[in-house]
Amino acid sequence: MRSALRALVGLNDVLEIVVKTLAGLLVAFMVLAVFGGAVTRYVTGIGYNVVMELPPMLMPWLIFPVAGILLRSGSHIAVDFLPERLSDRPSRVLRAIISLIAIWAGAVFCYAGYEATALFKLVGQRTEMEWAFPIWWIYLSFPVGFAILTSFALENLLKALVEDTDPDGPETHSPQAEI
Repeated sequence: MRSALRALVGLNDVLEIVVKTLAGLLVAFMVLAVFGGAVTRYVTGIGYNVVMELPPMLMPWLIFPVAGILLRSGSHIAVDFLPERLSDRPSRVLRAIISLIAIWAGAVFCYAGYEATALFKLVGQRTEMEWAFPIWWIYLSFPVGFAILTSFALENLLKALVEDTDPDGPETHSPQAEI
């Protein structure tokens, strides 16, 4: 189980770097697009609606993939009262239960997102803005984001099961979780 955990931690470390990089680029693009649109409107007097319409449509691509990173690092919304009061073993059991619930929910939402994406791809509906693009591109963020969340929840589950069982064993803590 430790080797599976090490492999998953390595994969998730890379996935976290990719998601954080893409999220940073996406935020930079959205800010620069709105700023550029404001400058263009001020200088030329001509504005483009796409500058105001595109950032909200890209927001799911920011929110859903980053949710898994928040879950992994423990930064997601949580109630800290009970985990802080529990000793080591009950705390690990609680973390394992929470991870199982997150895996189940992530898998369900990933499947539902896949179904919605497939439906919108089949229908062929496009956005009604200056730059029309298929709506399924937006909905694709749901299954991608929840697949990432499921992977991080699986890592948390394996850590809860393996952690502290062999104090002399290899370190399974991810340095990325501290950032």
